[in-house]
Amino acid sequence: MELKITAESLEKFKPTEIMKERATNVFINIAKVEVIRPIVEEIQKRILAKYRFLDCHDKKGVILDPKYVYLIGEANFMIYHKECRAEEDKASLFVENEEFCPLLVAENELKNAENGFIDAMEELTGMTRRQISMKLDIRERYLELNLRLMAKFIEVKI
Repeated sequence: MELKITAESLEKFKPTEIMKERATNVFINIAKVEVIRPIVEEIQKRILAKYRFLDCHDKKGVILDPKYVYLIGEANFMIYHKECRAEEDKASLFVENEEFCPLLVAENELKNAENGFIDAMEELTGMTRRQISMKLDIRERYLELNLRLMAKFIEVKI
């Protein structure tokens, strides 16, 4: 892997239009996830508290954290899923496929935007998405540094 970035190249750096478009897309999708996450998580927690589903394996623990919803069993999951989608609709969180969770859709769109941005920045960094994604902390740091670099070139049009 040959790094192409030097202090001199950074001083002279002018991003391509595709770099700017893809960085803008990442910023937009970060904002979308940040807006949707607290709404969806509040809905999920409220539904779990309402039904107090038991862990389907040991029948002792009540599942109150959405991270562990996979433990509630299929029949209870169908109730949870249906209730979540209905509440998300009431909150105007619509997605193309009504069976999908709006937060998961937003997070997937963010990952896709990040991948496109990483691909666009390869021209500058000399690093491929595969190299960047070997470890999540490296990917996150790479994105953070490159988004900071690009932020000054992004124009917000309102």
